[in-house]
Amino acid sequence: PAPRDPVITDPARALIAELGITPEQIASLGLGVIRRADVERLAGLTQEPPAPAPQAVPEETDEAERHALSRVQRAVARAVTTSHSTIPAAYTVVKFDVGPALERAKDLSRQVRRPVGLTELFVRAVAALHPEFPLFFAAVDGDGARLSDAPRVGVTFDMGEGLYVPVVRETGTLKEIADTLMRYRLAAAEGDFKERDLTGANIAVTLHTDADVILAVPLVFPGTVCALAITSPQPELVLGEDGTVTRRTVANIGLAYDHRLINGRDAALFLAALRMELQ
Repeated sequence: PAPRDPVITDPARALIAELGITPEQIASLGLGVIRRADVERLAGLTQEPPAPAPQAVPEETDEAERHALSRVQRAVARAVTTSHSTIPAAYTVVKFDVGPALERAKDLSRQVRRPVGLTELFVRAVAALHPEFPLFFAAVDGDGARLSDAPRVGVTFDMGEGLYVPVVRETGTLKEIADTLMRYRLAAAEGDFKERDLTGANIAVTLHTDADVILAVPLVFPGTVCALAITSPQPELVLGEDGTVTRRTVANIGLAYDHRLINGRDAALFLAALRMELQ
């Protein structure tokens, strides 16, 4: 993946503008976070500070380094805080053989004339389980559950403009799902979502498909009771009963769930049914 731009604190950004320092000079520092002191050293205004003495206590300064959160990240922070403080979540993860699904996705892309990958296939498979597992699409309501009339699958997108969870409502056909997800990818790149796009989910599919991600525990979003995590497909060697070694492609698929409504046995049954549906 392409390297991410460094986070630049507000005092550092002001000094960069004052001194006319270029982005290339900033990149040459090789730092993930750029502070005012880093810019001063780059400009030759100060010398590299000596290593601190053992047990030395850093001296407080009047000028605090600060990075302001974006509007989208502030919304994420509120959702995370509410989730962790109100939802007693548990987690179950199962290994899926996703090789056949990835192969099938190539043919399906040609059929529906839209990109089809694991995301589209999992959204369709999750939605198909709504009649059999209604509590997984419900909301906690006092000592009971408020059931939903149809699956509405939230899907996480982070294209560098912030984390969004738009909702796929039309899940009747794979083409409808692929159309919606393509539109959302374009909207995520620009941060251009309509309010309706981001409200009404009753289950979530969270994407963690960077090449080296093999396990992720998703957030159970307030107002829902489940979130499914899809991680990166990985090659795996398998020893057959006859002693032959074969290769397959697997992914760890996890389910975070509100333990007030769903238990571990239910989660395992849901994941087993999801595997069958995906196949």
